[in-house]
Amino acid sequence: MKNNSKFETNYNALKLSNINLANIIKNVSDKSDSCYSAPVIAKNNELVPLLKDGKALFSIYNPAKDADNFLKDINFDENQFIAVSSLANAQHLTKALNFANIHILIIEKNAESIADLFNYFDFVRFLNNKNFSLCTLNDLEETFKNSYIPQLHGKFLHLALRPWAQYNAETEEKIQIILKNCLEHISADYSVQAHFAKIWQRNILRNIKTLSQINQENFDFPTEKKAAIIGAGPSLDESIDFLKINRKNYFIIATDTAWRILLQYNISADAVVTIDGQNISYRHFMDKFPNKETCFVIDLCAHPTVAEKALKNGNRIQFVASNHPLCTFIRQYAAQKNFYFPPEIDTTSGTVTIAALDFAVKCGFTEIELFGADFAYTKSKPYAKGSYLDSTFENASTLLSSKETLFNALMFRTPVIRKNNTTVTTAVLNRYAKSLDEYLAKCKTKINIHKYVNKNMTHIFANIHATENFIPIFLSKTLYKSFDYADFKVWLLNLLKSYDPAITAAILPLAAWCERMKLYKSSSGSILFVFEYAHKMASKQTM
Repeated sequence: MKNNSKFETNYNALKLSNINLANIIKNVSDKSDSCYSAPVIAKNNELVPLLKDGKALFSIYNPAKDADNFLKDINFDENQFIAVSSLANAQHLTKALNFANIHILIIEKNAESIADLFNYFDFVRFLNNKNFSLCTLNDLEETFKNSYIPQLHGKFLHLALRPWAQYNAETEEKIQIILKNCLEHISADYSVQAHFAKIWQRNILRNIKTLSQINQENFDFPTEKKAAIIGAGPSLDESIDFLKINRKNYFIIATDTAWRILLQYNISADAVVTIDGQNISYRHFMDKFPNKETCFVIDLCAHPTVAEKALKNGNRIQFVASNHPLCTFIRQYAAQKNFYFPPEIDTTSGTVTIAALDFAVKCGFTEIELFGADFAYTKSKPYAKGSYLDSTFENASTLLSSKETLFNALMFRTPVIRKNNTTVTTAVLNRYAKSLDEYLAKCKTKINIHKYVNKNMTHIFANIHATENFIPIFLSKTLYKSFDYADFKVWLLNLLKSYDPAITAAILPLAAWCERMKLYKSSSGSILFVFEYAHKMASKQTM
């Protein structure tokens, strides 16, 4: 029954969509870890896959009917993404071939098992179908995260052939854990997109317009100095005198919240970083900009009024780009046109302190010191003195609801974790602290980092043996033409108007927002509605 030509046919079909897995399967020499043995011939002469414990995966009397029942409870009128444990002979998935709205990820125990099956069964019609994908337990996490897109695929479901799951109990348990963890990650990301996607699209388009109005110039930062990253944590209060005394030794990079605090002590930052796209973030910048020498480092997703005000005031502006899908897509357009497009900095943590740190690293600074980077509420305060919340809460305070009461409400709006008598933290702040550790662990450039804590400078990280030769990312602007906003506007609107699938990924965050607002339903709606909504938004915001 073994058929080498069948293996080659399956291999050639798989390598068109997943050449890495195809080559791994082709190079399998020892199949002792396969969960299959040679298939058995059913009463109707069909081949039925057989596990090594002797159990058939389908009835040996009527395997077709048995396999057909596997998807009997699926509503084929809805968009669904189904993860299925066991390739078997794929007959249990045949019904799904007729439905373009059903996407299936098939999970096998290992490459040895797939290699065994490739010898006996013809999977070409599945492997050639773009709605089917195949992976093993080892690459399940990466494959699933890259495959399942809630905005397009709707509901998620996990199914398993019972005999396979019973025989591979440990593998099936691992599959369920991986899928659960992946879904939690995807859900968190989807939730953020659902809340902020409309704001992000507005901000990106308006900031791109401002980008086109800026005269290109290369920024040469004084990397021989130390870079001081200024967060707005309560410990910043204890750092002010130190910063004043040692001001000339630093290139100060302030976060948006800390920038305003420093100004109240007559400390003008050399650069200020802002990444927050919400309207409330503009409150950091409502006062007059006192120093035209300050460079504004602005994520394209950040509130656009900041860049517009900085441009009007005559400040230098350095836009940076996140990994937002729309930014990624516009970057590709700019590359084709040889237009300048902002470099990317790391905003994945969601905290501007780490974004400011990454900016310093990518400028070429090697000696970096952190101030006010608490990632905790210390001494019963959420921020250092002088943030915009001080004036906001003072104006909102009453006899029954004082400024202190409002600050307490801010700190305790979510469950807190007490670290000691004077410090509490939250799950979000802990995540920020962990993100800093992860950022430093991944850093490949030569840097040495200290942190100002309890009026002492404490060493926290050194990557002095890094071998990567780093070229600052802000020294190549003049190699490109200025971004042409008028050309970009026509290009973008035409793509959206024609429902060009090339831009689908760029509008997926907006699809999440549309679904939250009940304008679109991923399980049954058409993504074309999101194209139309994105076109409507872009038409208004690109005028």
